[in-house]
Amino acid sequence: MKLKAICLALLLVGTSVFAGEFVSYKQLSTKLKAENKKAGNYATTEEVKKALKAKDWLVVDVRTMEEWSAAHMKGAVRVGRQASEKGVALHALDDNDKLIKPNLIVVCNSAARASIEAQTFRQMGFDKVKIYDLYSWIDECNPVVTKYTVKKDKGGMNLKFGNFYAEHCKK
Repeated sequence: MKLKAICLALLLVGTSVFAGEFVSYKQLSTKLKAENKKAGNYATTEEVKKALKAKDWLVVDVRTMEEWSAAHMKGAVRVGRQASEKGVALHALDDNDKLIKPNLIVVCNSAARASIEAQTFRQMGFDKVKIYDLYSWIDECNPVVTKYTVKKDKGGMNLKFGNFYAEHCKK
């Protein structure tokens, strides 16, 4: 009995030591977003527009397929988060594994996931890595495209696909 009690006590102490080091997703993403803003790595809408047209920049969307299908920037590439390192390599490297797009802007809805993924991309050796939130893009009346179809979304736009704008932009 004493051995069980000692083992249980050690287990509880060990668990609390590791739990004290745990950083929640919200804490981590909030901290990283603040660091990116302070370091000047939070892209502006104008920088995103230029990057979408530039040969040495890649705008990378790390949202889920469902989020991407609902709305994304025309010209951005979706790599998701499951294997984002491999996904971005497909778009940023040539056949000889040389960087042809050494600069990235990483996008997600609020820049939380983007701030976490940006850390990985920086460690991969990209020259510049900035983050951006799709909410700002939409709120500033920039168009998004959708992948939904009439067959999958019966309440859709009756085959009127292309650029869409936030409702407040139509006034």
